[in-house]
Amino acid sequence: MPNNNYLLAFRDEINNIDENIVQLLAKRKNLVLKIAKSKIKNNQAIRDKEREKKILEKLILLGKKYYLEPEYITRLFKLIIEESVLTQKEMLKKFYKANKSILNRVSFLGPKGSYSHIAACKYADKNFQTYIKNECSTFEEVILSVEGNQSDYAILPIENTCSGFIYEVIHLLKKTQLFIIGEINMIINHCLLGVEKIQLEKIKTVYSHPQPFQQCSNFIEKFPGWKIKHTKSTADAMKIIDKYNDATKVALGSEIGSKIYGLKILSKNLSNINKNITKFIVLGRNPIKFYENSQNKTILMCSIENKSEILEQVRFLLKKRKIIMNKLIHLKDKKNLSKEIIYIDIEENLSSPIMKNAIQKIKKITNYMKILGCYPISNTNSIIK
Repeated sequence: MPNNNYLLAFRDEINNIDENIVQLLAKRKNLVLKIAKSKIKNNQAIRDKEREKKILEKLILLGKKYYLEPEYITRLFKLIIEESVLTQKEMLKKFYKANKSILNRVSFLGPKGSYSHIAACKYADKNFQTYIKNECSTFEEVILSVEGNQSDYAILPIENTCSGFIYEVIHLLKKTQLFIIGEINMIINHCLLGVEKIQLEKIKTVYSHPQPFQQCSNFIEKFPGWKIKHTKSTADAMKIIDKYNDATKVALGSEIGSKIYGLKILSKNLSNINKNITKFIVLGRNPIKFYENSQNKTILMCSIENKSEILEQVRFLLKKRKIIMNKLIHLKDKKNLSKEIIYIDIEENLSSPIMKNAIQKIKKITNYMKILGCYPISNTNSIIK
């Protein structure tokens, strides 16, 4: 009988602990609701995957201290975190429904402080009264978030005056069903950022996305002893520098990013040319509506056999019809090296007779043709800083 008494006592203790857990979960949910209100007020993203990762790592270490398996801690807290995210999303929906506001969600290559983040904020501030920012870790994830209805607009860099077209984005445009509905031109000021001011000769490692290294190659070449490390974004590079807290490790990033991550500017204006501009495109699920007589630009993508004469035919038929061609680039198709992809930026309304005729002709001489978008030239924002 004493054994039964002990068992009942243990069960009573467990019941008390379970009740405390429920009360703590309720307390946690109330805090989640307060956080959701703050995020709505400040146009912040519901989800911060980087923070979730850090929380799990910290809890796993704490669990080990009390002999709890990492798998158990991971399963338990992933469930709690997912519930928190769902709670915040529901509150967000109710808020916008009550206020009769349109919930605009904008995706970009993050984290905050990246050039894509800056461009996304500039675009959203100008076009939307309310919006939510959605940080993504790759260009493909940016597009998938809109295709999967987790976001409404994708902001992607496509061209830079120093390093040219970003071919990874061009290839993604071939696959996606999204449409280009606008563009943003932004002056890029690359800075060398560190945790403290030191002589440049003492720097050992520089972190950044591959694009800034290309755009600042003349400056980088002056320091052959520097070790170059690529990151997913300039913001990721700044986060690494902040984490290491090592003066010999620095990042190539934005001036705005230096303020976000509390870094010192060691050198600025490092681009190979004075007016370094990146063009960002805005993608949506539906093509933009426009007037037939409006001044538009049309973006086309074609696939051709690896023959220069076809490329010249495309150029000739556009020139013959006096269609203004802003850009025409061609690159190898990753999936079929015997073919090339042509990207054409045309200053012409898609509905005009000469444009319709040109498209029919291009379709006949190419293997494949796709209209990426047509939008008023007024949707091409002036240069922003």
